[in-house]
Amino acid sequence: MNIVFRKTGKEIKAAVTNRRSQLEQRLKQRNDVLDKFLRDKQKVRSYLLRSTRPDYGHGASGYVLPGKNDISSEERQEIDQLCQRIFEIEQELHRLAYVVAHLEDDVVFDLTFNDLIGYGFDAKK
Repeated sequence: MNIVFRKTGKEIKAAVTNRRSQLEQRLKQRNDVLDKFLRDKQKVRSYLLRSTRPDYGHGASGYVLPGKNDISSEERQEIDQLCQRIFEIEQELHRLAYVVAHLEDDVVFDLTFNDLIGYGFDAKK
């Protein structure tokens, strides 16, 4: 049985506005971390150089011998994940901006549970 939630464009826009605000705060936090990383030229250089070589892990032919000031594999993975999440948040913000721009306030929409959550509705009525 699928539950359908009926919401007006105005209600969806209000929920989306709240969701966008939450996403923008999370994006700011991640951008602050990225900015800190980008100010460290040695780490950025090391990251870029290591990113040109595939990281196959144990058993790969050849060895990577990082220097004293080189970025660690863990740091590289953290930066990769950080950049991926920033990209995903920015894409979500763009998607939600389209929703706000193109929904009419008085039209009623049938939403799935996933739609309801994706637009930022919370458990409170």
